[in-house]
Amino acid sequence: MNISPAQRRRWDKGESRPKKRKGAGRRTSVHDLPEHVFEQILFCLGPYSPYLVRAAATCRRWFRVVADTGFLARLATTTHAGDYRTINGCSVFVPSLPLDVDGRRRFSLDFLPDSESWGLADSRGSLLLLSKKDFDCESCFVEHDYGRCDIIVCDPLRARYQVIPWPPGEDRSECIGMFLADGGDGHPSSMSSFKIIVVFQQTVVFGYTTGIDGVWHSIHEEFPDDPETITGDFFAGRANGSLYWGLEEDVTMVIVLDEATWTLSLARLPWGLSSDKTARIIGGQDGMLRVVRLISKNLYVFAQTRLGCNGDNHEWVLEKRLCLSEAIVGLPGRGESLFKQKIVIIRANAEYILLSIRDGTWAFTVELDTMRIEREHPRNKYTGKLYPYVLPWPPVFSDLSKEQYAIVRRHKCDRK
Repeated sequence: MNISPAQRRRWDKGESRPKKRKGAGRRTSVHDLPEHVFEQILFCLGPYSPYLVRAAATCRRWFRVVADTGFLARLATTTHAGDYRTINGCSVFVPSLPLDVDGRRRFSLDFLPDSESWGLADSRGSLLLLSKKDFDCESCFVEHDYGRCDIIVCDPLRARYQVIPWPPGEDRSECIGMFLADGGDGHPSSMSSFKIIVVFQQTVVFGYTTGIDGVWHSIHEEFPDDPETITGDFFAGRANGSLYWGLEEDVTMVIVLDEATWTLSLARLPWGLSSDKTARIIGGQDGMLRVVRLISKNLYVFAQTRLGCNGDNHEWVLEKRLCLSEAIVGLPGRGESLFKQKIVIIRANAEYILLSIRDGTWAFTVELDTMRIEREHPRNKYTGKLYPYVLPWPPVFSDLSKEQYAIVRRHKCDRK
């Protein structure tokens, strides 16, 4: 501040000087940001950004925020990179966030041998399960000359794969499903730790585990009631670490396959399952098992609650109900004869239910939390099966540049 000579003389004679404002002239920096605001800024960098590594190596406060358990848990929820889909006979990756050409190329399956001959069967974490395109678990009752039929498990991001022979002595025409599961001891799926479950009619299950002596294990369970054969149309869903199939003779009973122990059991549901895609078993973020059921243009959601002090007993209760004919009033593109046609469940999970009329047109979504209908959501445009791809967690930055390596090393020295 420039002070004139006259003003200075008045101050020397005892006149009061202007009071300085508290904190005037103090410079602010990023360190003055509140903790929650600063954490949100770092969160926006994303779990796989090299800038997050640089931020953690800047100072102790930044390192403490990035290394916090709660912060890492939040980052882990953003690792869904996108979904693989089958479009025009080709396996295509559709990212959940915009990617440039190089980013899309990293998720290509061109590294597989004879890549165009493989079709998607399942996904788990950062792994994909594929089989030959001439075989489809959902329409496997076509006669073929099945010889040696291999399976492939691959990690697209790392361009690694493993070819696994078909279960010995089993006909592919009797297969009703192939599934990829986490490895032993609860570890997430990786190329060194995964399980494959192949289910056939007559309740025959084959399981494959990785390892030096990786072999197929045959499982066959005899039930007291001697249930009929499982059919592919009666696959009811996958939830809370188990697979479910309906029975022809008793539609209220389901066969349950535990993915961890490979054990089979029977369970009873509140409503019968049918082969016309009007019911689905789903899990929930709260760990509860739910059944979604379409009955006379009404959507019902049943939840399995635990009873008793130890929670050993269970009871099915009606959790939510939605009248579809009333809920869609005013939505764009609704025809007058829409509900004269059959409505089916296309896809269901803990977040939403995708429904459509029988021919696959006019798809709409029902949000499970609010039971509101979404007609214009992008996910309604694809009514095929989705194979989610989740990036490995925690991330491993193996290709650090010299600059990044120097920053991390200098931070380690400062901490000492």
